Amino acid sequence: MTDLRERLVHLVTADDLSSVQMMSSKLGIPEEEVRIILTELTQEGTLNGYLTEDGKRYFKHDAKVSEAPVIQGREDVPDFMKFDTRPGKIAALFGMVVAVIGAYGLMTSGDNLQMENFGAVLTLIGVTVTMAGFYYLSMRKTPS
Repeated sequence: MTDLRERLVHLVTADDLSSVQMMSSKLGIPEEEVRIILTELTQEGTLNGYLTEDGKRYFKHDAKVSEAPVIQGREDVPDFMKFDTRPGKIAALFGMVVAVIGAYGLMTSGDNLQMENFGAVLTLIGVTVTMAGFYYLSMRKTPS
């Protein structure tokens, strides 16, 4: 049993392992037994840390802070993300509205042939503008 305890202390301190599940698989014992041993080692003072509430991780209190300077990273947005989709969305939405207005005019024209033709032309223009908006949206380059 002391060999298991020593190996567990080594996993936590030297290997910086915090997952109880991985400790369990490396030691070949059930997770609950790892939790019990970790609790005992913490109470003895051999380990300085704590188990999380769900019991899945063991974190050390004396974690080392890196001496490396913190470098603020630039957020370079990839070229394919710089594509402005607003014109395509606006054109598609405008085309749909025009198509609906044209279809409404076509349905309510009754016997008026001139109004029926105007509704049909307006519907076709709306569909064409909608397709142009969707085409613009489809031109967005994908990452390769």
